[in-house]
Amino acid sequence: MSKNPLPLYHQVYLLLKQRLAGGGFAGGAPMPGENALAEEYGVSRLTIRRSLEALEADGLIERRQGRGTFAADSKGWVDAPQAGAGMEALMRHLSNMGMQTQVRVVSLAVMPAPAAVAAAMELPSGAAVQHAVRVRSYEDAPFSHLESYVPGDIGARIRKADLNSRPLLAIFRELGVRVARAQQSISAELANPQIAAALEVPVGSALLTLRRLVRDDAGRPVEWLLARYRPDRYEYRMDMQAHETKGEPNWLPAGVGAPGPAPLPARPRASKAGARTARI
Repeated sequence: MSKNPLPLYHQVYLLLKQRLAGGGFAGGAPMPGENALAEEYGVSRLTIRRSLEALEADGLIERRQGRGTFAADSKGWVDAPQAGAGMEALMRHLSNMGMQTQVRVVSLAVMPAPAAVAAAMELPSGAAVQHAVRVRSYEDAPFSHLESYVPGDIGARIRKADLNSRPLLAIFRELGVRVARAQQSISAELANPQIAAALEVPVGSALLTLRRLVRDDAGRPVEWLLARYRPDRYEYRMDMQAHETKGEPNWLPAGVGAPGPAPLPARPRASKAGARTARI
């Protein structure tokens, strides 16, 4: 095992958890024994035992008397829809996810927009925005930390009770805000102490990070979202299709045509990302 500030048993726990999520152990067959796993991962049997105990506590494995250790059934997933559909499909997905998951509003306040947020939302420096922090969970286990900024005039009509019960896009529709398109990027970052505590991960854990700027039908930015996800409980998926571009094959999102000689800046459809929470 490489040097890592996490305890050794927790490193093995994360590796085994990732392997379980990827179907790395044959369904219906027992997992390798403690001795075999210890040899495979280059650690002691005690370390493997502690890792397996943590996996069992999470409901990811089952220990059957006299038969061995088995991967738990892969049920309880929140389906992750594919990318490439329009905003209406995203709205339906968020509505369905809202019924299957729980959200906790950590904070809600009006504040001057930070410089980076003002620039992203095309607002004057220090303009008022509503800042909301939410944590979304499935079966009482958190998988996402959502930090959103909304222009002050729209935010003034959004209450904490609204955010506790409905996705922000659904609230926009009720307020007459016609959301038309979004631009987003996906990256990774390390969990700071506050986010680590909210997502119940060690400080410094790698998180999947999504930044999304949402515009209405007039082109006005109406939301700047910074979402962090536990990668063991969330997955971003996209259907791709091969296209010939200047004689060479290229991959583009399914449903998007090949670009012309001088394409305009992209106006991507709303990607349909979802939270897959495997037996958390």
